[in-house]
Amino acid sequence: MGDHGVWPQLNGLLPNGLLPEEMTNAAQMRDADRWLKAEVQTAELIARIQPNPSSEERRNAVANYVQRLITDCLSCPVFTFGSVPLKTYLPDGDIDLTAFSDNENIKDTWAATVCAVLEREEKNENAEFRVKEVKYIQAEV
Repeated sequence: MGDHGVWPQLNGLLPNGLLPEEMTNAAQMRDADRWLKAEVQTAELIARIQPNPSSEERRNAVANYVQRLITDCLSCPVFTFGSVPLKTYLPDGDIDLTAFSDNENIKDTWAATVCAVLEREEKNENAEFRVKEVKYIQAEV
């Protein structure tokens, strides 16, 4: 390997066919062009999947709505976490919420209480958002 990193050498040649001492501006420019092309393609991909202002506003409105429903029924603060506040969610990604309470009395009933509130909203024709398919899934995270 010598002092040229991990590139294997054959008779002193690098994989690009040049001698180590002959690493020219042309080769460096070719590498720079490749990086620029990769950066442009990456920027295009990110622009297609990153949240736009209207989708971000809508997602935040839904999160705020559910936060209010849970806060009202459990009397505790509710926060978003994960991809939503980091703005790294995909268009069909979920909204992760967490609730904090020091009330030991709701430890065994909070899930049923939240489901009941969401089911009530599911039947509410005047609800701010349409709630559907309420399910309680006891998952390990």
